[in-house]
Amino acid sequence: MYRIVAHPGSAHRDDFLSVSILLTILEPVEVFRREPTAADLADPNTYVVDAGMEYNPENHNFDHHHDPSLPCAFHLVMKHFGHHDNAMEIFGWYAHMSMMDVRGPYQTAEHLGIETSVLFAASSPIDGYILSRFSRVTSLTTDDLLYDLMKDLGREMIEQISLKKARLERLRSESEIVRVKNYKILVSRIEEDPKLSMELYLRDLNDESIIMSISPSVRGEGWEMLRLGDNTMVDFRALSGHKEIHFVHANGFVAKTGSLIPMEQAIELASQAINDQ
Repeated sequence: MYRIVAHPGSAHRDDFLSVSILLTILEPVEVFRREPTAADLADPNTYVVDAGMEYNPENHNFDHHHDPSLPCAFHLVMKHFGHHDNAMEIFGWYAHMSMMDVRGPYQTAEHLGIETSVLFAASSPIDGYILSRFSRVTSLTTDDLLYDLMKDLGREMIEQISLKKARLERLRSESEIVRVKNYKILVSRIEEDPKLSMELYLRDLNDESIIMSISPSVRGEGWEMLRLGDNTMVDFRALSGHKEIHFVHANGFVAKTGSLIPMEQAIELASQAINDQ
């Protein structure tokens, strides 16, 4: 039987995500939220995360509080199991999560070039509720619903790394860049989870002249035409009333066709939403 020991009191994303990843890897395992003992730190079958003032991966101790040069415990756990580099590439939130935990919201906001109030305003009530639930327990076993949720979250993160990397390669080989007027449109015909890794591919392309994407809609049949970068020269309200257009958002940033019309026709419609005057 493996054990995971995380600190008691208020829970944070760092200890919560660390435990979630470990739950997907260790079997069987019990989780305890208490201060680790010397015996815990010496036992390689006990994984101590975000507590204990010791980073010793051979003994499965993953704390960072004693060394300001270390990243958060979650990063240390991910590194130990070989997922860190891929997570840095795949998850836009991953690096900043560690910065928030290690350096705090004020230095993180300064690094991002935003006001600290923006970070607080963007905090999720879902995050708050789940962390509060984790804060109130002293132990977790397979009988607890929170155990299942955390294990499923850990599994989802690991699976998403593989799925996103595979999709990124598929986008590189199958997507098209179509020139319209003086600009470009990213076209993808991949129907299953069409948005997967799109932001990663656009980041790789790093081409400001790509101002919209066309891909299968995630809601019903048809193509979704999406303005990229909130480029104001694209306004899909210009397509309102067209017989092939099923939906146009009131703010003009997205439109959807009623069916998967020929791509040449979808591109022609999209070009009508570009105002380059």
